[in-house]
Amino acid sequence: RSPVASPQALEDHYSPSRWSPRLDRDTIIDAHLAVTAAGGECAALGEGCARCRGPVLHRLPPAGTERARASAQTLLHVPYGNGDREKLDIYFPTDPSNTFPVLVYIHGGYWQCLSKDDSGFAAPPLVSQGVAVVAVGYDIAPKGHMDAMVLQVRRSLVFLVQRYPGIRGIYLCGHSAGAHLAAMVLSTDWTEFQVVPDIKGTVLVSGVYDLEPILHTYVNDALNMSREVAQRNSPMRHVTPAVPAACEVLVAVAQHDSPEFRRQSQEYSQALRAAGWSVSLLDLAGVDHFDIIEKLSEDSYVLTQVSRRAVPRW
Repeated sequence: RSPVASPQALEDHYSPSRWSPRLDRDTIIDAHLAVTAAGGECAALGEGCARCRGPVLHRLPPAGTERARASAQTLLHVPYGNGDREKLDIYFPTDPSNTFPVLVYIHGGYWQCLSKDDSGFAAPPLVSQGVAVVAVGYDIAPKGHMDAMVLQVRRSLVFLVQRYPGIRGIYLCGHSAGAHLAAMVLSTDWTEFQVVPDIKGTVLVSGVYDLEPILHTYVNDALNMSREVAQRNSPMRHVTPAVPAACEVLVAVAQHDSPEFRRQSQEYSQALRAAGWSVSLLDLAGVDHFDIIEKLSEDSYVLTQVSRRAVPRW
């Protein structure tokens, strides 16, 4: 489905670190973790993380998530299932009321790196405005499989609704692989869960919405997806007609994302619009695949402002 012809070109187009003009590809992921993480050891230690390239111990400096945990009322490592990574980190509003909206953040890392422990960096601007932020953990590859990851994210929302009846409106935000998982939530048939989360808005940042091109790249070495699995878990192939209560969707893409990431964002937003969804495409200048999400910790950042307007205090 991709217009990119050669295998090497396809590899390049699905290697986000190759497209940043500010840092070389060997250091930008380290820099990304230095901005977002919780410090301590690499979250994917021993799991073949693309950053670690094997079971090597990394010590990370204090960064965004660690600062957020220190400044907010939190409930960390809340289990929503029995798996090791089936846990949530919850950042409560600074001035909580009996009811409040929740932004659920789903991390990226190409489904094989990062964790919820790298995902609290964006909480402070929202919790200060009365919004709770929930960072979702899920099993990454090679332990995690694509079907299971999608199911875990769906189950995490069911758990939130059942555990916290005071929630009044769920807003999803996903970056990269997390944007893919958030988009898969939009195609969920909730009847099998016997709970329908009140999803009022979704922010998809630099995501992948058709997994089939990835089958022919290094990314699939850890994921080990078949064509059937890729098709079954491609949001582009499962756009459902919008219902009257369908949430608003913002698809954001970076100027310095690769042409393939930009193409997928444009085509997915067009597919949603054709199905009747209320969708906007935000093309952000001057940012790459990594700092497009890192800057959510900044009050003045345009995507932070858009997200705050999209998540009104209840």
